[in-house]
This record gives sequence, C-alpha cells and structure tokens, in this order.
Amino acid sequence: MYKGLSVKALAALVSLPLACATTPRPRAAARAAPPAVVATRPEGAPVRLLQAPTAAVLAALRPLLVRGPAFLVRDADAGPEARITLVTLAHASAEDVRRVVTTPVEYPTFMPILRSVEVLSHRENRTAFRFAVAAPLFNVNALCEMREVGERRVDVIVTQSETGPGGSRWDFLPDGDGRSVVALTTWGDPSEGHWLLRQVARRSPSAIAGMNIATDSVLALGAVRRAEIQGGLHLPMRPATGSVPPGDLAPPASGDWVGLAHEGTVLSMLLTEEGAVRQVTVAAWTPAEPAAVMARLRDVAGYTRVWGSLREVEVLSRGATDPDGSLRFRSVVENPLSRLEGEQLARFGDNVVWHEGLTGDYVGAAHRWDIVADSRGGSVVMLTGGSDYNRAGWITRRLMERDPWLMAGFAGSWKIVWLRNLLRGL
Repeated sequence: MYKGLSVKALAALVSLPLACATTPRPRAAARAAPPAVVATRPEGAPVRLLQAPTAAVLAALRPLLVRGPAFLVRDADAGPEARITLVTLAHASAEDVRRVVTTPVEYPTFMPILRSVEVLSHRENRTAFRFAVAAPLFNVNALCEMREVGERRVDVIVTQSETGPGGSRWDFLPDGDGRSVVALTTWGDPSEGHWLLRQVARRSPSAIAGMNIATDSVLALGAVRRAEIQGGLHLPMRPATGSVPPGDLAPPASGDWVGLAHEGTVLSMLLTEEGAVRQVTVAAWTPAEPAAVMARLRDVAGYTRVWGSLREVEVLSRGATDPDGSLRFRSVVENPLSRLEGEQLARFGDNVVWHEGLTGDYVGAAHRWDIVADSRGGSVVMLTGGSDYNRAGWITRRLMERDPWLMAGFAGSWKIVWLRNLLRGL
C-alpha cells in the first residue's frame, strides 16, 4: 500500500497512537544545526555530527543498566533536533557487538521484521546496503551507508528513504569480564518524509523522539542479544512475550541519574532476563515547584486540556482530601488507531499520584507519578508503569507479535510523550 518507506515507518506505526496524545501544535522553531557537518545527503541537506555520551553521563546511567537499557533524550520537544542516546550493558565483548553491527546481512537473524538485507558495495571502511521490511499494509525499503570509524565507533547514514534525513552512531566500550557498554545515538527528521510520517511528526513536539526510541530499542536490543548468544550465552534470540506483570510500581533508586534530567529526559527500562518489559520509568525536570505539578495531576476533570487524545473525562466519586485522597473517574482515549474506555482510580499521596485501572480497557493497567523537589529549583517528575499494551492499536500489536522487542520501545515512547505533555506550560 505504502511503498518506499524505511524502518522509521515501523516506528511511526508503533508511535502513532502515542503521537496523538496531544492535539496538533505548531512545530517547534528549528534550531541552528550543530557546527560540525560530517556528510551530505544526495539532496544536499546536512547530516549532523552525533556526539558519544560523555564519561559523566555514562557514569550516571551505569547503575540503571543492571535493570535494562537506559536513554537520555536531549531536546525531546524539539522535533527533528531531538537527540536520543540508548545505553545498554552487553554480556559480550565490545568487539563481538561491533561485529554484529557491522555485518548487516545478518540483521534478519535478530530482527524478524526484516525481509532481506543486501550489501551493495564494500570499500575499505565503508559499506552500502539496502534492506526491506515485511510490515503490515506496506513494503519498506531503504538505502544506508555504514562507516567504521576505528575499533570502537560505527556511523550509519540513511542515504535514500522517504523517512527524511537521519543518522546513527554506535559506540562500543569494554566493561571488564568480557562485558561491554553499548551506546546508540540517533537523530532523524520524518517530518520531511512520507505523508504518513509527516502526520505523526506534527501531532506532538515529542513525537519524533518517540519514533526514534521505538526504532532504537528494536535494533540495539536485538544486536546485543545476537552478540551474547554468539559469545556462548544460552538465551532466546528474543523474549517469548513482550511483557510480564509489572508488580509494585516504583522508580529506580535515586542517584546521579536524576541530575541528568537537567540535560534531557531520562528513560529507564526494567526488563526480565529474557528481555520482557516489566516496568518503564521516564523522568524530566521542570521549573515548576512540586505543588504546581501536583495541582495539575489533581485536576482530573482538566486532563482533557493536558492530553488531547483524552476525549472525555467524567469524575464519578471523590474520597478523602489530602494527603491520602482518592478519586474515581471514567475516561475515553481516542486516536486514529485505537480507542480505550473505562474507569480508573486516582490516589493522591505526598507528591505521589497513582492511576489504577478498574474497568473496561484499563483493567490491569496502572501508573505512578513521583514529583521530587530539586535542590537547584523546580522539580523532577517521574512516570512509572508497565508495557501499556492496552494502548496499542491492532497494527502495533501485530508488529509486537512479530518482534517482542517492540514492546520495550512502545512503552518508552508512549510514556515520554505523556510526561512531556504534562509538563508543557507549567
């Protein structure tokens, strides 16, 4: 149906329900491109230089990696200027992971959504390849150029695609005992791509960041698992199921990672040993004090003004007041690919809010908001929940059945858009 799209179109379908979490807004003003320009697309548009995470960023994120991958998303609301860095711990050497990444013909072994990968040319440290994706409703094709920049870095540029310009950078860092830390940093501008992607991109300022999170999760988690298996670990190529019950919701223990919320939005995934999603936490800083954030979360009747996809909110009953009050409400979430309706219970504690699903499409789903006063002023707001599978449309669910790693990307994508919308305007 839709031809000529690249793998970013998959992320668009995964992200479309979450991108509709707000009503259309004017696109953020474009910022000046970073001063270093390393390549040009055939059309002449600049390809931006991607920076590796600093030693300080890696040290702050390091404690989170025992739970699963962590992300630092810079300029999440800036559309194509967003920079997404995924960091994950591999129980395989840096060289083993690098070999998997630089052998594109093997990508279908860990990415079942790929129909084929063809190497077109290889010269010195550069490889050109084409891939096709077997996706519902459309054929997906793209041309890429890979450049090996030394033993610890690989760059990839999309040279021809209707997804618009984009690029990625891999960094492989030895971590001792045969392990490594893998960082994948990406950018992209699907607002210059196919019509479908343009519609998604314009729905929310943070939608483009959400698309990249979904795509990066599939690629990085699959590549690392492939390297781990080749290194002798007895693990399934991908989890048998994309998610498991989340248990008691709680954000990660406080640490230096919380301070990174001043640099961007931080995302931490809690995965099972197989890689199924248990919990995902997203954190961001706001200049608003905790009382202002709590006031917005307490105003349940006003949620439709915060999240555009909430078409109806009806307060059904109220419990006691502060600090342990509760409120039962009914809501309808509607977007082009899915619709949810049911009742939830909102419980309010001391700078903590819980949303617990009671009936309808919300049964079994829950979220927790934590608001932490920042010593430098303002607040760090955290949103923790499970896989949010109930929010996925049928196309997204079909893709998740094909590759369960998509569940992690979807959970992170949805939460970052939901959190950024809560903080906007505070």
